[in-house]
Amino acid sequence: MGGTALAKERRELRQQQAADVAAEEAQKVDLNAQWQDPMVAPDDRKFASDLKNSRLNQGSDLPEWKRATMNKNMSFGKITNKSIKEQRESLPVFKLRSSLIKAVQDNQLLIVVGDTGSGKTTQMTEYLAEAGFSNNGIIGCTQPRRVAAMSVAKRVAEEVGCRVGQEVGYTIRFEDCTSPETKIKYMTDGMLQREVLLDPDLRRYSVIILDEAHERTIATDVLFGLLKKTLKRRADLKLIVTSATLDAEKFSNYFNQCPIFIFLAEHIRWKSSIPRSWKAIILMLP
Repeated sequence: MGGTALAKERRELRQQQAADVAAEEAQKVDLNAQWQDPMVAPDDRKFASDLKNSRLNQGSDLPEWKRATMNKNMSFGKITNKSIKEQRESLPVFKLRSSLIKAVQDNQLLIVVGDTGSGKTTQMTEYLAEAGFSNNGIIGCTQPRRVAAMSVAKRVAEEVGCRVGQEVGYTIRFEDCTSPETKIKYMTDGMLQREVLLDPDLRRYSVIILDEAHERTIATDVLFGLLKKTLKRRADLKLIVTSATLDAEKFSNYFNQCPIFIFLAEHIRWKSSIPRSWKAIILMLP
């Protein structure tokens, strides 16, 4: 005990001495100076801008690929002056709007295959709402990630012309941005899984869209089994499974050989990859 007390006393003494030294050095600092260099040698003083310029001048030491990408104004998005209406009409899915709505009306189950950026996530819910499917219930669309559910809901709300949480809303864990007026609802697949467990018939919904099903998360796979039972009890409920790859044949086989609706972008890179063994296919190429 005596040794512990002595060690504690010596440690506190060293800390106090270090604090006194730091206080003395702080008093010597000229606060009116514009720049204080912590380096002792005056020859080694360099501003941050000088260091940056010296690194840029050493381009010969950099690899070819890095020199090609330096000092380039990179853009992570396509800036356009088009209106929202023109942007919606420029998407590949716009050409197949009537065919898609007719396919949903004629089939309770539908597999939709489309390339990334074709407008599956944002436009399908709006087309179904404009066709009157939202009059009998909510149009729900699941996303594997929370950030995707929030960002897509904000984009669709902007296109519809409302605030997020009114006609268009989203639900993620610890956050429910919906209201009694909500007709289009984006949510994570985990939130829909919880709703199915609380209400197996999903009486609030008229259409369920399982988006990005090819990612095969645990919640999405569980929803396949739960919704397959729900569809047997509710003949008026529509289920749409979207995928960005040609794994749709697995989904079609699981859901009793339901039809597959395919729409591709203008480059049609999948045309030669579509299996000839698919019998029930609604194929519409723009």
